[in-house]
Formats: sequence, structure tokens, C-alpha cells
Amino acid sequence: MLLEAIMLLTATKAGRHAVREKGTYLVLRELHRWEREPDVLAACEKLIQVLIGDEPGPGMENLLEVSIPEDVEQQLQCLDREEEERWQREREERREAQEQHEEPSR
Repeated sequence: MLLEAIMLLTATKAGRHAVREKGTYLVLRELHRWEREPDVLAACEKLIQVLIGDEPGPGMENLLEVSIPEDVEQQLQCLDREEEERWQREREERREAQEQHEEPSR
């Protein structure tokens, strides 16, 4: 939830500036090194991309108010679904590996 809250702060130019100025990237970089939860890693990666990316051009100071063409929105939704499916597979693989590790040897 904290990563999502920080992401919302980065929706505006002033918010992105404030978040960058506080050294948030360094904290996120360390979090990303030890975090194992796929959902947290995904949120961390998205926030890092916002922080290290170029500043959006004129008219995009508030990213929550940007109009996105329908075809682009559909492409982004498709990418989100693919990413979620990938994270789900990784969670299942990790769970299976844990179960195999916990089973007593016969």
C-alpha cells in the first residue's frame, strides 16, 4: 500500500520532484534487492521506472488527467494481464518448490 501511495504522489510534476528529492529511489533499490513477494516487486519496479524515467512533456504534468487513446489503453491492459499471469505462474512455482522442500524424504 505504501508503494501505491508513493506512486500516486508521482502523478504530478511537483509530486515526482518531491519524491525524487527525498532519495526514494535509493530506498526502493534496496527494497527490490531483498523483496521476494511478486506483487511488491512489480509495484516497486513500476515506481522505479517513474522515478528514473524522463519527465513527461508539456500537458502531462498531472498523469491522472492524461487522456489515453482507446487502442493504447487496450494494449496496456493486455500487458497488465500478461504481467499478472507471469507473476501468478512464478507464485505457483515458488509454492510448489516450497511444498517439495517441506515434504519428508521417503
